[in-house]
Amino acid sequence: MLNKHSRDTDDQSNAQGNTQSNEPIAPPEAAQNLGKRIQLSLETKRLMGEIEKEITDLDWNIPDLAPFDAAPQLAGPARHLLAAGGKRMRPLLVCILARALGLPFDDKMQTCAKAAELVHSATLLHDDVLDGARIRRGRIAAHLKYDAHTSILSGDALLCKAMADVARLQDPEILLHLSLTLRDLVEGECLQADLVGKVHEELDSVLEVCRRKTGALFAWCGWVAGYSANRNADELRRFGKNLGLAFQLLDDVLDWESNETGKNRFQDLTEAKLNTVAVVLCMKSPKARKLLTQAFANLDENEEVPNVLELGKKLQQIREYKDAVNWVKAQAEKETAFALANLDVLPDSQWKNLVKTVTVELLSRMR
Repeated sequence: MLNKHSRDTDDQSNAQGNTQSNEPIAPPEAAQNLGKRIQLSLETKRLMGEIEKEITDLDWNIPDLAPFDAAPQLAGPARHLLAAGGKRMRPLLVCILARALGLPFDDKMQTCAKAAELVHSATLLHDDVLDGARIRRGRIAAHLKYDAHTSILSGDALLCKAMADVARLQDPEILLHLSLTLRDLVEGECLQADLVGKVHEELDSVLEVCRRKTGALFAWCGWVAGYSANRNADELRRFGKNLGLAFQLLDDVLDWESNETGKNRFQDLTEAKLNTVAVVLCMKSPKARKLLTQAFANLDENEEVPNVLELGKKLQQIREYKDAVNWVKAQAEKETAFALANLDVLPDSQWKNLVKTVTVELLSRMR
């Protein structure tokens, strides 16, 4: 699907010679938004502010570090993405779980937290090229500001940096588990690619894509905190996996229901992909299957669904649409409950309570 990216040459040409942006790296949104959505005690706000500062203080100025020093043109897409902000949920989880396990947020934990975000950022750069996405985090996608080739290589460079940083910890188990996580991410993308352009009812396959593409990295964040503390690594891996799946299920709902995701509405439909909401709707409604079959049979020159807003609104008017959305929301609630149950092994503390607060906050995104 890389042939999509011969388009938008004006955007690409405008970016030539601007590969090294000096934009400041944005602070994490997760901590900022938490207090806006649910009532927090003063103590919880203080702890969340402390965590936010820990994450913000990490060195995110990647252009000065290998491998970007040898190929500085690759820094542009990476900085463009990181400067756009983001929730930083993965490093936040590493930091909070470390505290909940009695670990200091030292060089080892900081390295793991940062590696998780760099891996996530790399997958976003790659995904936007593969999917032909135009918007990421409310701004033009990196491959349109620069070009697809540079954006892909910038993602590769982020992966190289994450792996090199973790390797310097000289702990083969951590490096091995991160490598296996990357394998899950790649396999999840392959599973998803096999389903693109198809109107299907393969719910188990779509859920497996969610587990691999989103749940796997959350699971590593939980595992690495438990492993480093020499306790409860399996439970925290399951916590992360459940949390990641809930997170993705809610993203699927928001793709249909919200205009405030930092991406275009109905982005999955635009790319001729059925997320969990669409698959469940197809399982419940022959009318939905017919509409989607017609739309997917008439993709435009960019291999995208034309008039996607009109299609999305028609699908939302189908009687079974709300049932499909409610089913996905219910699954997200179940996964969140499983995630919380896995936290029971942690000793009681203010940090354990904070992990639970962050987990519950995810559900508030769909209310």
